[in-house]
Amino acid sequence: MFAKSYKSQVLVVAVLCGSIGSSARASDPRTTTSPKLTCQEMEAFLRTAKIGPQRNIPKGVTNPKRATLDDGKRQNDAGIQTIHETRSSNTTARGTELNFKDWWEFNVAGYELAKILELNMVPPYVERKVGGKSASLTWWVDDYILEGERLRRKMEPPDVLSWNRQMYTTRVFNQLIANTDANLTNFLVTPDWQIWMIDFTRSFRASKDLLSPKDLVECDRKLLAKLRELNKPLLQQRLKPYLDNMEIDGLLARRDKIVSFFDREIAAKGEGAVLFDLPRSGQPCGVGL
Repeated sequence: MFAKSYKSQVLVVAVLCGSIGSSARASDPRTTTSPKLTCQEMEAFLRTAKIGPQRNIPKGVTNPKRATLDDGKRQNDAGIQTIHETRSSNTTARGTELNFKDWWEFNVAGYELAKILELNMVPPYVERKVGGKSASLTWWVDDYILEGERLRRKMEPPDVLSWNRQMYTTRVFNQLIANTDANLTNFLVTPDWQIWMIDFTRSFRASKDLLSPKDLVECDRKLLAKLRELNKPLLQQRLKPYLDNMEIDGLLARRDKIVSFFDREIAAKGEGAVLFDLPRSGQPCGVGL
């Protein structure tokens, strides 16, 4: 769907994911043209496959790297982030943030939370040592267009309603995790017009307030049900290696505000005007990439 010349331009501004350049591996049988892997298989590959030489990614203030992984049966690239930076404050165009964190750990937490919510919009992230450093590794998306570039080129999705519902869902998720860096380079669109969210290193703030309540418009019915089911013991079990108690408490407080907002909207407008059913694949982990 996306022209090769277009892909090459997008790669220059990629943050973590991009086109892999099919010609370089056309004759290698160990490619991702084999049957799609399950969640567990993708995660295991990222954790155990041999990591080839790392190379720089042209964009990204956290100095992300890219490497080809090979387990002897297949190859797939991975994005690698080792950023683990804490500062008393950080000032950007959006203002000054206190107790600033930019951590690779939040990538893994974002993926694990997406699985809890059964939301198939985040490619796999795992924890792994790389060159003696702890890091997050993510499945490299083979073919995509950055959302910012899509907007610049005025490329319209074939199904606007489906597209809008995906966007509403990404907004709910980013409000839930307090993603302070949900910029247009962190949304990848594959040829089937599926949106994939990446790069959560500046998320999971301890704040109990929503960053942008106006971003909430409509919600996927299953996502809202899964939000209601979140509780501290569950989040501690699944996310505690990557989030502390204050960050988990902040997440649950934001969850409460999101659920309350949609409950009010349903009461005022009716369920049909607020909730929708987002199509899902069999497993919420990037199956289909």
